[in-house]
Amino acid sequence: MGFFEVSRQVQRRLEIAAELPTEHPTALDEIGGLLDSMPDPALMCAEERAGTLSALGRLRNRIEARMTEVAAEADRQADSRVLHAGTTGTMVAVATGQNPQTGSALVSRGHLLQGLPAVSRSFRAGRISAAHVGVITAECHRITAFDRIEAHVVTIAERVEPAELRRLLKLLADQCRPEGKDSEHALLHDKRTLSLSETTDGMFRIDGFLDPVAGAALRDALAGLMDRTGREDKRTPKQRRADALADLVSAALANRSPLGVSQTSVLVDLEDLSSDDAVLDDDSPLGTRMLDMITCTSIVSVILGTRRNDVFVPLALARGKRGASSGQWRALVARDRGCIRCGRTPRFCQAHHVHHWRHGGKTDVSNLVLLCQRCHHDLHFGHYEIHMDRGIPRMTPTTPRAPPRTA
Repeated sequence: MGFFEVSRQVQRRLEIAAELPTEHPTALDEIGGLLDSMPDPALMCAEERAGTLSALGRLRNRIEARMTEVAAEADRQADSRVLHAGTTGTMVAVATGQNPQTGSALVSRGHLLQGLPAVSRSFRAGRISAAHVGVITAECHRITAFDRIEAHVVTIAERVEPAELRRLLKLLADQCRPEGKDSEHALLHDKRTLSLSETTDGMFRIDGFLDPVAGAALRDALAGLMDRTGREDKRTPKQRRADALADLVSAALANRSPLGVSQTSVLVDLEDLSSDDAVLDDDSPLGTRMLDMITCTSIVSVILGTRRNDVFVPLALARGKRGASSGQWRALVARDRGCIRCGRTPRFCQAHHVHHWRHGGKTDVSNLVLLCQRCHHDLHFGHYEIHMDRGIPRMTPTTPRAPPRTA
């Protein structure tokens, strides 16, 4: 194919596509003919266009439901082996013009729906979309006795968009397994990654993922620096975000104070100080360990309040006294010289409360140690313990996880 030569994998899928049979029920041709006979949208009135979008949305859902059923049955019957078309996911992707991952997801969704009869009926009727189904199949295994509430979940799904359904199901799953919030954060934290690569024209490309807490801190920090400078400021939002990141880097290089202070807020219900219901200000739930970690230093504002009619009403701001004073910080640097676990320099450390302030611990040098962000996370997630021995911090490993290497 000359200059635009495709990869071997794509070439193989093109060969499979050329060999796939094309037999199908004639009803599908009739559906296609009916779609062709639709009037030009430009000739419709506003009411007709709105109604057409709704009807087409339901039809799309019904078609996707049928595709899901066919894909699952093709997998059960091992059609891809019969037709020498690779895996079922590959065959489905080739037949539908999708990426292999999408084809595999379609097959997996079809199998999962076998155990969700109410969801399957609603999907087949076009009342919920493939996105709704994806949310339900991703969360249902985390909810105790889901089969008893499946019909109620479907009723909700038929009325709200997928993002809201995901939020509601995650809340329900967290209520079933409160410890799951910490487990989920640990999984997300392990997925963190960031790459910075220089392109051929001298630009730099950034790509990666941050866990919810780090992401929220960066989002809020950038938002505070993204305002337009005036009417003559013609920068796009993405350009302003890039400039805000550059400003953050410049400020960090110029500032020799310890890192880690942000404007991220944690909302804690005074009626349930167990911390099981603590959330970030964007309603992202926090597990007990995660709450302890981010509130044991002064990196967040803890807002105490209560919920009235599902609205959080702030009653008090708990911050300030927990953070080490400048004098205490100098004393900690003199004693610890940096992170007590990996040795990272004080600039990249936080003052950790050995005995958490929520449990009566004081913000005294005798109750504080310096930890970098990575080691601080490992401590709160049970990889080691710290105790004070006559004013000197001592560590006891509880897992074989090694400390990070210092740069």
